[in-house]
Amino acid sequence: MNKLTSIDDGQISGLLQAEGLSVVLMTSPWDGNGIILRSIIENLTAQFPAVQFRVADYEASPRLARLFNLMSPPGILLIKAGEMIQRVTGPVSAGRISDLIREAA
Repeated sequence: MNKLTSIDDGQISGLLQAEGLSVVLMTSPWDGNGIILRSIIENLTAQFPAVQFRVADYEASPRLARLFNLMSPPGILLIKAGEMIQRVTGPVSAGRISDLIREAA
């Protein structure tokens, strides 16, 4: 079973060099929508075993937020071959996230 792994600014190069699709949730501990999205994404990890799921604290990872032009949490970034192919901000449903992953995979 895949899991949601924490990353920070120190893992940017690894994220950009990763093979396949990576889904990154950028959130903050105080962000209610981000807490809900984290739960949704944790549940999706088993459904998409080939996808790398990551979570980053928006405030503790300012370089990562700037790199992908994320102005405020929460944000979901879909990254493939070192490039962001999709960015979704604000609350989003589990079904929409699943659709985005299927389209990108």
